[in-house]
Amino acid sequence: MGIRHLIRRGKKGMSKQSKKGKPKSSPLRKSRIEIPKKYISVAVVAFCLFIIGGGVYNILEEPNSMVTISSTSYSFLHPYTNEQTSTEGYVVMLVDSFLIAGLYMTYRSTQIAYNRSSANRWLMFGIILIILGFGGNYALLRIKAAVV
Repeated sequence: MGIRHLIRRGKKGMSKQSKKGKPKSSPLRKSRIEIPKKYISVAVVAFCLFIIGGGVYNILEEPNSMVTISSTSYSFLHPYTNEQTSTEGYVVMLVDSFLIAGLYMTYRSTQIAYNRSSANRWLMFGIILIILGFGGNYALLRIKAAVV
């Protein structure tokens, strides 16, 4: 491999493929699927709601949907704070989704400031959902403490 070999390959030993700047793409790269970022963020938020609501506990422990408090009364809320019913977990997921949706709506109201009435509507619905989220979580905790 002398000087003639280097001259055939190009200057400084670079091949023709590397002079173009782009390597040839393989057929595997063309079939790569692009997932939009908004779908990824929605999936992450849904997964977080699942974890916060006790989804893993529901899968592993398989709790009942109702608990017997006495011989004649039943409750959807478990009387102990370290346990929950499956219905309680789904309600917590729903209430927390109100909270997340309210936070998103208040953020969205700042993005459409050019239309004041629409921005105010987004803001008011967002605040209402935030209050429902926090109030729902507070009410669930208070009711759970009163079940005993």
